Amino acid sequence: MEDTLRLNELFQILKKNLRMILGTTIVGIVIAAITTFFLLTPKYDSSAQMIVQNKQAENGNGNLQNDINGNVLMVNTYKDMIKGDIVIDAVQKNLQEEYQYTYSNKELKEMIEVEQTQNSQMFQIIATSSEPRKAATIANVTATTFQEIAEEVLEVTKVTITSKGVIPTESVFPNNLLNLLIGALLGVIVGVVGAFISELLDDTVKDRRFVSENLDFPILGAVSEIDPDELIANRGTMTPEQGNVKRTLATRTVPNRHRERL
Repeated sequence: MEDTLRLNELFQILKKNLRMILGTTIVGIVIAAITTFFLLTPKYDSSAQMIVQNKQAENGNGNLQNDINGNVLMVNTYKDMIKGDIVIDAVQKNLQEEYQYTYSNKELKEMIEVEQTQNSQMFQIIATSSEPRKAATIANVTATTFQEIAEEVLEVTKVTITSKGVIPTESVFPNNLLNLLIGALLGVIVGVVGAFISELLDDTVKDRRFVSENLDFPILGAVSEIDPDELIANRGTMTPEQGNVKRTLATRTVPNRHRERL
């Protein structure tokens, strides 16, 4: 029974501060929207997919399953090579000469990622940029550059670009819906916390239980607040003396902390 009363008290606190909670929720959504649509720079990515075939697979020597497993394991080597200076420096030079894109070695390494589908010989070079066209260009230039260098440096006979990067139409960052939901959630949390803090800081007597349970004082009686609307509705049934008394009481504003005089 006591737990039920406490839950009811919590509900009443939230209900009393509902406007504040709704207000902080709206503010959270507005802040998230401003940050998402006006402050954050959208990012776009484009990917070029590739596959590498080694000499043994080309000549038909060895076990086919072993060759496939070997190629899968070699993808990690290709990843390191693509992110290494030998490929990045060449990509940097090609972008400068062919497209007049100027990037440092460090910037290109941060923009380029290599991902492999699990247990697959296929892997993809993903380039991310704030400009969609540049993302596609960097992905394709990196793929063709790796294709040329891999055949010279590694013991492979064929590097195939199975699909080229295309100009993306939708950004991958930021996630608009997710950011708005996070803003709303944070707004609700701030509102709820504020409601409970406000309740904890309120040291006024709110009900008769506080007097009997906390102060251990006997309750002699209570004077309830008079509703002005009820006075107006019942005005016709009152005697002149009652009307004068209740009109006088109705004109007095009773503070919340004195709504019950015990």
